[in-house]
Amino acid sequence: MSALLYIVKVALEWLPNVELVTFLTILFTLVFGAETFAAVTIFNLFELIQWGFGTWWVSYLYVWPLLVTIVLLLRKAVGEEFLIWSVVSGGFGLIFGALFSAFYLFVDRSYAVTYFVAGLPWDVMHCIANFAVMLVLGKPLYRALKKLNQLYETGRTAL
Repeated sequence: MSALLYIVKVALEWLPNVELVTFLTILFTLVFGAETFAAVTIFNLFELIQWGFGTWWVSYLYVWPLLVTIVLLLRKAVGEEFLIWSVVSGGFGLIFGALFSAFYLFVDRSYAVTYFVAGLPWDVMHCIANFAVMLVLGKPLYRALKKLNQLYETGRTAL
């Protein structure tokens, strides 16, 4: 899971605020539950190895586990309603900049506000992309992951 998160992040870096990490983190949490915490932690370490330490990395330490927590809290109530998961995914994209700027509140409040406001157009694009990806690909990929997990749990190797 961690490797897939990292690969899709790197593969789509050329697209501004279009990413599949949110999408896959939601799906992984729906299928594999709390095991996804380990996946996002290792993903964060991959990011640290590639880019080195920076204040952005501190934000990654709470942003991705927060998404896993949100999905864990909602998954029984929402179930397989992928319109709602699309809203959750889009909403996470919309608040992504605010979550990142939260760390900067401890460093420099004016910088945190400036960072957040300057990033709002990017967060809107992030929201739209996350919503669209989940709406189009969420249910089919969720079903495939769920089926693969069931085969794994029963010890079967063929579809």
